[in-house]
Amino acid sequence: MCAADAWEAMEAAAKLDGINLAPSSVGDMFRSIAQQKAGFMQRYQTDEIVNASTRTYNGVKYYLKPKNAPLAAPNDDAKTCSKHMLGVAVDVAGSNGERLEWMFNNVAKFGWSWEVVPDEPWHLRYVAGDNIPEAVTAWLQTK
Repeated sequence: MCAADAWEAMEAAAKLDGINLAPSSVGDMFRSIAQQKAGFMQRYQTDEIVNASTRTYNGVKYYLKPKNAPLAAPNDDAKTCSKHMLGVAVDVAGSNGERLEWMFNNVAKFGWSWEVVPDEPWHLRYVAGDNIPEAVTAWLQTK
């Protein structure tokens, strides 16, 4: 619930500043292991692609197909699985220009951070855990 509250609080604050924050799709918030696996299998292949990004899944090396964004392997280990599978990540649609600038200036106030910048400016993860950020607490009090 902390990540969901933090997302909603940040979304509301952005809206007040004229910025629309939205996930790039329904699957870009929480993903089940089945959804993660389906997305992974669509984006990766076992046939070698020279200079492609790779991931290992079930002991097999997979190569990222051209024109695809990277995706974590659908591991069920909390340390290596996608943060989407833990319910603490969101991919923000159109993370560029004014929206990205707003994000750089504000996401930390709501407990969010990036795992990989600038490679994935759209991919935010909730890092505050049970320590609810002040901006989220203030927003919760207005509900």
